[in-house]
Amino acid sequence: MQQQYSSYARSSKDPPWVWGLILVVWCVLLCIIPNPRPLGASDWVVGLLRSAFSTSEPTSRAVATILMRGCGLALTGVLLSISLKQVPLKMAAPLVLLSAPCIAILCQWINYGYFPIFLQLQLGIISAVVGALVGLMLRRSWIAGGTLFVLVTGLYLWGTSTGVSDDVAEDARATAEYLLANADSIPKGDDGFAKLIELAFKYAEENSHGTDAVHPNKAAILAIGVILGEERVAKVAHRPINVSRVPELNDLRRRITLVGRNDLARHFWVSAALAILSDENRSMTVGIAKEMMDTTAGGSGFSFDDLAADRAGTLLATVATKNNANARNLQTRVREGVIIADFFPGIDGLPSGLTREVFQSEYGGLGGKETLRLAKDIEQRLARCKALQTIE
Repeated sequence: MQQQYSSYARSSKDPPWVWGLILVVWCVLLCIIPNPRPLGASDWVVGLLRSAFSTSEPTSRAVATILMRGCGLALTGVLLSISLKQVPLKMAAPLVLLSAPCIAILCQWINYGYFPIFLQLQLGIISAVVGALVGLMLRRSWIAGGTLFVLVTGLYLWGTSTGVSDDVAEDARATAEYLLANADSIPKGDDGFAKLIELAFKYAEENSHGTDAVHPNKAAILAIGVILGEERVAKVAHRPINVSRVPELNDLRRRITLVGRNDLARHFWVSAALAILSDENRSMTVGIAKEMMDTTAGGSGFSFDDLAADRAGTLLATVATKNNANARNLQTRVREGVIIADFFPGIDGLPSGLTREVFQSEYGGLGGKETLRLAKDIEQRLARCKALQTIE
């Protein structure tokens, strides 16, 4: 460690303007190199990750893209910290921590051709702050080192937390057992989608015990999420699934559709379950990431109708668990009869199966004008679904 600090001390004899020039050059590169397009990581990086971790091509490309973007934006914070090495730490620290995210966002804005959307802003700000703290650590700021450790730990816990208690998990298992026990009464197609809602929330209402309706609603959504969303939902929840029931689950999954499509039913309930396990933002992040991965070779393509199903599921989870009044209102609505249009709108005119090139060139990527128009259109359609609206 001492040797590293000595090496840095020797390098610190370089004039500050040298590091400032390097920062400017790096920012220019971030502005003009088109790599940060959605899932635009270099093939050699993707291949390296696939070889090292035996992951699929879409997953490796997604991870590689995030890592490359994050490291590139973080370097702005490192270079800015070092370029201000002659400024006392007490003055440099706040200046760097405030300026680095602004520089990162500006580079993203110029590169993308539009102001970064929320998810892109998150990546830019977090990466720049991490880079700034690393740069301040190189100046022997132990406070920066401690802050960096806390930040990274917090991000890890935030990203991996599920927010589901043992009680909810146990009740979700009980709800799933109830649904599987009544699987013979569940028809195929959209009628099966409605019947699942009816059975799950009927069971939830019967177990509300006149007081808490939020808890059994969470269990109902998690149960359907596991039944229709494969074992991945159970893995996210860190709750093992009974492998002896997998054939029953698969049989039910194949029968259920939403507006005639099996994949939309699964999108809907997986997103709803993920919203229960984490939060609304992360649920939508997963949905968008899934669609971006589908734009890679071998994927089904970016689909706005899939995103509509993701968003609808997330909204249902919000309504069903926001508070006791909304939870009970949903139970009452379901008891009076399930109408599919109250839970999911029509999808006519929503593009699907878009390749990465088409999505980027014709729709402008995630922040493109046409993408934002379609996203607004989806929200307007969902706003007409009565079951997805909160009452207070």
